[in-house]
Amino acid sequence: MPVVNSCQVDACAYNDQHTCHALAITVGNSSSHAQCDTFFDADVQGGDPGHVGHVGACKMGDCQHNVQLECQAPAIAVGLQQTQADCLTYAPA
Repeated sequence: MPVVNSCQVDACAYNDQHTCHALAITVGNSSSHAQCDTFFDADVQGGDPGHVGHVGACKMGDCQHNVQLECQAPAIAVGLQQTQADCLTYAPA
């Protein structure tokens, strides 16, 4: 699974110092938006602090890195696109 190289979405419960600590994230809440579907804001810190997040699934079938809804990029970056936590590595095929 591709590693989440960086996450600039500080408000996410899985983010600690720009590192994602979710075991696996899902990208894409619809076929038209490469949102980090795992993002949520919480008062508690989530994830495993000894683990760097990976992409578990990607719903963006039109991305050049997507093969059978699995990301094939070596790594991704997550950041804000307007007000959404998005996969910044998403590239339409």
